[in-house]
Amino acid sequence: MTKKKASIIDTNKAVAYIRVSSREQEKGYSLSAQEKLLRKYAEDEGYEIVEFFREAMSAKTSGRKQFNLMLKYLKSHNDVKKLLVEKTDRITRNFKDVVTLDSIDGLELHFVKEGSIISEKSKSQDKMIYGLRVVLSKQYIDNLKEEAEKGILAKIEDGVYPSIAPVGYYNTMDKRGRHIIAVDEDKRRVVQKAFSLYASGDYSAKTINDMLYPEGLTNRNGNKLAKSTVERMFKNIFYIGQFEFKGFVCTNAQHEGIIDIDTFNAIQERLGGVVRARTHDVQFPYQGLFRCGMCGGLLTPELKKKKSGKEYIYYHCNDTHKKGCKKLSYISQTSIDEIIIKLLKSFSISKELFDSIKSFIKEIHDDKHDYQEKTEASITRKIEQVNKRIRQAYEDKCDGTIDEDFWREINKSYHAEKTELIEALHRVNEADIRFYETCEKLLKFARNAHQMFLNGSVEDKRFITQTVLSNATYYDGNFDVELHPAFDTLFRLAKESNHQNSTIEPPETQSESIKKAPEGANFKNGGNDEARTRDLMRDRHAL
Repeated sequence: MTKKKASIIDTNKAVAYIRVSSREQEKGYSLSAQEKLLRKYAEDEGYEIVEFFREAMSAKTSGRKQFNLMLKYLKSHNDVKKLLVEKTDRITRNFKDVVTLDSIDGLELHFVKEGSIISEKSKSQDKMIYGLRVVLSKQYIDNLKEEAEKGILAKIEDGVYPSIAPVGYYNTMDKRGRHIIAVDEDKRRVVQKAFSLYASGDYSAKTINDMLYPEGLTNRNGNKLAKSTVERMFKNIFYIGQFEFKGFVCTNAQHEGIIDIDTFNAIQERLGGVVRARTHDVQFPYQGLFRCGMCGGLLTPELKKKKSGKEYIYYHCNDTHKKGCKKLSYISQTSIDEIIIKLLKSFSISKELFDSIKSFIKEIHDDKHDYQEKTEASITRKIEQVNKRIRQAYEDKCDGTIDEDFWREINKSYHAEKTELIEALHRVNEADIRFYETCEKLLKFARNAHQMFLNGSVEDKRFITQTVLSNATYYDGNFDVELHPAFDTLFRLAKESNHQNSTIEPPETQSESIKKAPEGANFKNGGNDEARTRDLMRDRHAL
């Protein structure tokens, strides 16, 4: 039974958010002037301001207390769905704020001085621009996360396990200040004994846990291990000098294996074998983007080779939910390409609309610059603090306040922390580069999405698909596509601009039923309740 989503109550209640930066205060700006403006607007529109949130600090400052309190208030008061602010940069100059505000269902953003309202009832072009703002903001934040993950992957490729060491090992640093994992010599023998006993087949995990607890088979706090922890230990390839992390299997780990391969294999035979994630070098443009229309599971890409030697890529459900949908969920990558090409062929925009998109990108560039400046300043301050601690520690060593061994230890720790901060700065820079690449792709998309997709790389195809589609499912010949609200709006705007040629109307499909955007859409506010998304490609013959 599907749980129904709580309805949004439409009332005249509103909250108001006002902010001035330190620079503006120096120039004579005040909170009272903004408050007067918003009170007058609410009176004219018939709104009741139930709460004022006043912030006297820069939007670039992290941890804005009043902004966070306002978010908490809006999420806990379902009858308050109007947010009044003076203008856009009072509240959404921070990229994270854009995404966070959009997560509140049904929220209306009233930018009083700019005369614009972002809601499901606002102007099409305003909704489109706001939608693109959310898409690019989210992409920038995601890029920062991806760059952090790249740093983790780089460590994995070097054979370094980027997490907490399991029983029998401990996390430490080498002479160069790099994080490594070393064998806990106090626990080596007892861990080896545990594996040997379990491999014999005469003892259960619980029995071994009880037997060896007095001998030192404990966690870091000296407490007895949980039975599940011991069971996981016997399956963990970490103990043979390998490790698995988020689907990546490293076979050349830097840490020492303390269990011989024969003992480990004997245990795996007893357990029924080890399941390892498959790895591959092929890039799949649609990996993680399409779901099975039967069970909702993600379609997994698979490279298949025909007898002729020609290779094909298929996507299919893994039947994870045991609904017998694997056989009818196969679809070739070529078929998906054709479907998206058919969609993009129907898309074109006017010069006027293209100019609006260019203007918007200039605006969001300013937003990005402010957010990046804040992030870099924060990291730089932390680097300066670490440098001070490094200098102070050396002075203490020279003065004899601390001994040589202690100084070497903390000096190594401080330099490792500094290295991580420098890497964080590098990640911000990489995210900045990718932001501009994304903006360029968006402009190219607006000019000629169809041609960009045809001639694009795997990354280009993935960018277009991720940006335009909020949800897509396939099962038994039925391919259902849902557009992100911004691009649904963009389609309709283009149709309005080119109504004589009707170049934008999505192709007819077998089903003309209207769908709403899914919960997982990149943005919620500024969407279109009546025709937010459609079944664009439910056409068996196209497959």
